[in-house]
Amino acid sequence: MIGRILEHKLAREGHRVSWVRQCSALRDALRGGDVDVALVDVTLDGDGLELMATAGETPRCGWVALVEQRNVAAQSRAVEVGAAAVVLKPFKPTAVAALVLDLLQGAAV
Repeated sequence: MIGRILEHKLAREGHRVSWVRQCSALRDALRGGDVDVALVDVTLDGDGLELMATAGETPRCGWVALVEQRNVAAQSRAVEVGAAAVVLKPFKPTAVAALVLDLLQGAAV
């Protein structure tokens, strides 16, 4: 449900969105080098944080961890492994869209 909502909102904001549901698909996308920002749910098909810590490749503008508000350990770990931002669930899709835009604009500066 979260993926569909974000996909819809970001596409409406003019972004090209690829929604993947498995760590292996995200790893492939990162290797392709065509990812500007990755929104990674820490529960993605296992451990999204571990994937981002060991992926080797990173999105051009960084990646954002989507974390349950009560999971303080995952919030800290996301920052440790290089998240550009941490978004706590539940969140407003407009806030995530604004964050993505900020990351993209920051990379263009």
